[in-house]
Amino acid sequence: MKKIAISFLALAMSIVSVSPSMALAAGSATLTLSPTNTSVETGDSFSLSVMVTPNGESLDTARVELDWDASKLEVLSFDLGSLFPNLSPSSEMDNTNGDLSYGAFKFGTPVTSSGTLATVTFRALASGSSTISVMSSSKLISDGEEKINASALGAASITISGATVESEAPEETQEEESSSGSGVEVDTSASLEEQALVYFGAFYGRLPSNGDDWSALHCIAYGGCKGDPRDLAAEQAALVIFGAKYATMPSTTMEWNVIDTLAYTDFLDEGDEAEEEVAVEEEEEIAAEPEMGVEEEEESELSLEAQGLVYFGAFYGRMPSSGDDWSALHCIAYGGCQGDPRDLQAEQDALVIFGAKYAKMPATSMEWNVIHTLAYTDFLQTDEIAAEPEMGVEAEEEIAAEPEMGVQEEEVELTLEQQAIGWFGKISGALPSSDADWLAVDYMVNGYSPETQDLEAESAAISTFVSVFGYLPSSDQDWNIVAAIAYSGAF
Repeated sequence: MKKIAISFLALAMSIVSVSPSMALAAGSATLTLSPTNTSVETGDSFSLSVMVTPNGESLDTARVELDWDASKLEVLSFDLGSLFPNLSPSSEMDNTNGDLSYGAFKFGTPVTSSGTLATVTFRALASGSSTISVMSSSKLISDGEEKINASALGAASITISGATVESEAPEETQEEESSSGSGVEVDTSASLEEQALVYFGAFYGRLPSNGDDWSALHCIAYGGCKGDPRDLAAEQAALVIFGAKYATMPSTTMEWNVIDTLAYTDFLDEGDEAEEEVAVEEEEEIAAEPEMGVEEEEESELSLEAQGLVYFGAFYGRMPSSGDDWSALHCIAYGGCQGDPRDLQAEQDALVIFGAKYAKMPATSMEWNVIHTLAYTDFLQTDEIAAEPEMGVEAEEEIAAEPEMGVQEEEVELTLEQQAIGWFGKISGALPSSDADWLAVDYMVNGYSPETQDLEAESAAISTFVSVFGYLPSSDQDWNIVAAIAYSGAF
């Protein structure tokens, strides 16, 4: 099975965090608020420190959940302290219901001394009194075991005077995306196996193909694969691999299943750890050059539809799939879709969109076709557009009916290479032109397996893929695109 070089094994990791479902035992550590009494006037802001006191426990993970009267107070900010320096994903501030939930963790030496987990800033809205309470769902964890003293949860009493003031914070729930968030997007309506397939592809770089692969997929989907006795070194290595891929700690049950799968199936070859560490050093010293072996194709050989597909992908964020999509592609490729009478406001909006994408004005005939397509098809959905969207469609139908155009929607069948050019354009915003560009197209079509795997480049490529396409790579074709981004040198 393919091995992945572990980029961060040199880090001194002496803890293994585990999933919330494993944090069952209670301990003596406390989570409190300071000061415990505060008097303010409406419109004023004030701050509370969230204090952690281990009381003999060794802590590696914390989560504080607060509750307050949302009619009297609003939360403005949450500033993490140095005690647990890494912000966990799935953190939330909710000024509609008066709730807050933030998690943090640390690698290496656990927390054994008292300190500040975070500073939370509130603002007073209406006179009266309100209690800000640490909820019983808060966590202080040591190596997967709950160590919080649930009978000693902190609280702060706030006395407020003055006339009611308007809120300055958004009413709706604010999901705070930490800088270390994994960005993993999984369709929760899909089956567990389908969700697990996303993670399998992310780490194994392919689809399951043998019995061991399907066993690993089953572990990710359903869990139950943790070793007994536990192998902490293997779990640490799995956490490093997960962190190198997503730059965060696992947070969901399935993500912790991934850790167990990496640690307790044959994904990790512990006997070759020293060899893998050497490979890490060699990765930093050797820039693996992709094999060129691809003949340069002339840009002039591209059909108008293939060139138009690049622009369609850049603005619509997908491949054409409906009749309207193919009409829009036809407009980009062949023009003739300017409204009559012209809608100058719609054209101005289209120019703004084009400028935001390419930081320049349209220059070529096809770029002006793009402007007309944005302005006169259903791409723009704003109240300011006076022209009916059907106008552009009718004009397109009239043009498509003209014999001299010689193009009908149903006759446009894109080859895989033409689709790859579209994907290239969607990622880069331009047609392929250099050797590296065409190498990227070739990798998208035929795939590429590097002699030396570059985890950092692959991780960045996956992030680019997710930002462009809106989902994690899962199919062979998706992974071909990731390989093109990581290894072609075009992006």
